[in-house]
Amino acid sequence: MITAHLRNALLSGLALPTLISKSAVAHAGDAPAPVDAPAPVDAAGPGDIVVTAEKKETTLQKAPLAITALTADALTRSNITQLIDMNGFVPGLTVANSGSFVRVVSIRGIGYEASDNLSAEPGTSFHIDGVYVVSPYALQQDFLDLQRVEVLRGPQGTVFGQSATGGIVNAITERPDTKAMHGSAQVEYGNYNLVRATGMLNVPISDTFAVRASVQHYQHDGFAQQVGLGYKYGLDDADRTSGKISALWAPDDKFSAQLTAQYFHASEHGAAQKNVVDPNPNPRIIDQDYPNKYRLDFFLTYADLRYDLGFATLKSLTSYQKTRNSNQIDVDRSTQSTLGYYDVQPYWNNSVDAVSQEFNLTSNGDGKFNYIVGGYFLYQKLGQDILELEGSDAKPTFNVSYPVSASNLPYNFNYGLDSSQKRYSYAAFAQTKYKLNDSVSATLGLRFNHDDFNSVNVTNFNLYGGPVSASTHENALTGKGEIDYAVAPHNMLYASVSRGYKPGGVSNNSTPLLVPLTYKPEHVWAYEIGSKNKFADGKITLNAAAFYYNYANMQYQEEDPVPYQGGVSNIPKTHIWGAEAEASFQATHRLSFDGNVTYLGGKLVGNYITLDPSLAHQATLAAAKLGYGPFDYYTIALRAQQVANTNGNTPPKLPEWQGTVGATYVLDVAGGELRTHAEVIYRGKFQYRVFNDGPLDIVPHYTQVNANMSYKPNNSRWTLSVTATNLFNVAGIASRYSNPFGSFTTSDMYIPPRQVIGSVKYAF
Repeated sequence: MITAHLRNALLSGLALPTLISKSAVAHAGDAPAPVDAPAPVDAAGPGDIVVTAEKKETTLQKAPLAITALTADALTRSNITQLIDMNGFVPGLTVANSGSFVRVVSIRGIGYEASDNLSAEPGTSFHIDGVYVVSPYALQQDFLDLQRVEVLRGPQGTVFGQSATGGIVNAITERPDTKAMHGSAQVEYGNYNLVRATGMLNVPISDTFAVRASVQHYQHDGFAQQVGLGYKYGLDDADRTSGKISALWAPDDKFSAQLTAQYFHASEHGAAQKNVVDPNPNPRIIDQDYPNKYRLDFFLTYADLRYDLGFATLKSLTSYQKTRNSNQIDVDRSTQSTLGYYDVQPYWNNSVDAVSQEFNLTSNGDGKFNYIVGGYFLYQKLGQDILELEGSDAKPTFNVSYPVSASNLPYNFNYGLDSSQKRYSYAAFAQTKYKLNDSVSATLGLRFNHDDFNSVNVTNFNLYGGPVSASTHENALTGKGEIDYAVAPHNMLYASVSRGYKPGGVSNNSTPLLVPLTYKPEHVWAYEIGSKNKFADGKITLNAAAFYYNYANMQYQEEDPVPYQGGVSNIPKTHIWGAEAEASFQATHRLSFDGNVTYLGGKLVGNYITLDPSLAHQATLAAAKLGYGPFDYYTIALRAQQVANTNGNTPPKLPEWQGTVGATYVLDVAGGELRTHAEVIYRGKFQYRVFNDGPLDIVPHYTQVNANMSYKPNNSRWTLSVTATNLFNVAGIASRYSNPFGSFTTSDMYIPPRQVIGSVKYAF
């Protein structure tokens, strides 16, 4: 029923005023501009949100691009604690797991189809206060001390640059306040022994200097149970600690300096991935016989310096980040008694270090001509170590002596990788906006990108040859052209064309027959028309957009006829199209509605031959039954026969329909305000991989219902609330993962079960 409702709403246009974005519902007071920031270009009125957008502040309704802003209140109300919880709340956004430790963020079908390769960059970039978070492993961190989250849809190749071909997600944190001391403490408790404790304190040391600190600890038992170990072992558990401290110095109206450091730590059993051949039908019971473990440490520090020159503001943004991720994985996602063999990884370790520097000059005010010009540098150092053990012996042992080398390999050794990589990226950019008259403005932007990538891979501890070195060197131009027309003071039309770029890299292979040693960069030409509107004195807000993408050289994970020689390849051409809408309706002073709807379509265009890792593995098993080994000519030839043409396939992570419908009602009760909110989220089915391998690759649709109730007594510092997510305990499949290495197993990952969380908050 929800599918029909969303479809009819989009096609008829009659129901759209009842579908609102969270951003449109929020009040300007929910998302204040930084205390030292210059006045926004477009002054905010009642109900408007000030957004950073393309690194120049404006209001949400005046930004001529598809953008959604989720305020801190909206995040709390819907129990959105991580990126993956944002599914359904932003048009075109899909967040899924790839394996147990990588988040795949896709916007309008453009994301991260080569997430198993260390050198591959995401297609949707994640930022914290404008700082690009390099490591895809760091996307598992919890949100902390946020003012809002902005999601910009479509290539952001001018002011944000490479690896933003799908768009960007920018988490805007709260800044220190030099005017007054304030703070808060919050404790939450829920089922699965959930406990979350959060504290924040802002201290003005003087009229020009302030410090703000926040800390959070979050834990709960596993949503799923791993059986087969002989003892209780929960998966999808949480044990995480976050901390952030920020200092702001603003000696006068012209200069400000902010230094921020934040840290996130998680030590858990890891994600619940249920093999599709698991004999237990219960989605929360996982039949595996090797304990999974997950650990993540992420540190980020950055300095934000601003100087007001009068005509423009000069800004320097410097950052350093360090990510360490270690995993112990049951690769086959099952038991030896079920499969007849075991496949485990005692470790899969990832490390990412990065330094970035950006300078930009942004014009002040709202004159006839506005601009931003800048330069950017990024250095990344990447490392990956993998050890895999496999066999069919009845009582295997997994005793590993560290460090592992060719001289002390375990008896059941199957695969090892030691990869070291470096990337240097440079860019210069400029974007201008010129007002042709009082109603029409034109924007033009251009960015030059240069990228150098170097890789050294040691496979199987050099048993079959020395290390393999490879590199790529690329130049790319990206940019944007846009024109907008103010039909009326609160009604705008815009049209844009933009180009995005994501760099290429090096595959973790050495002697392939089909998969190249290096792969090409991606490019996206995006064409978009949109409209932003307010009606009925601001009671109704309606934002809509339609788009068409010409997507070249999609990077994805391909298998090779020679075992262990798979890597990243490029699908030459993909077309993606769609339409989306967000709207708001303040029905009465007490009742409002919120929601969004997205339609997406696409296909892979032209003849392109590829080898599916799952089909290649089936061929290897068939050859083994005839007595052939994995490297025998017969096996390699049989694997090569499994190639298929992708022409006409549906691109991955592209639900045809998705959206959210919600309602909020505010009531005066017992000398306080009682606010209730309920929402229905629909996520349509989609293909998980480019291969479209029948039911194996189809992730089914699901519908989820959430509810929240909060009560704040008048003139009180206390707030009480209760949140229930997945109210009807739907076992929706969030994502599906077909392992391109090892056992090539396919597993499902489910949305969290019903959670009921009570909260007590004190603010002063």
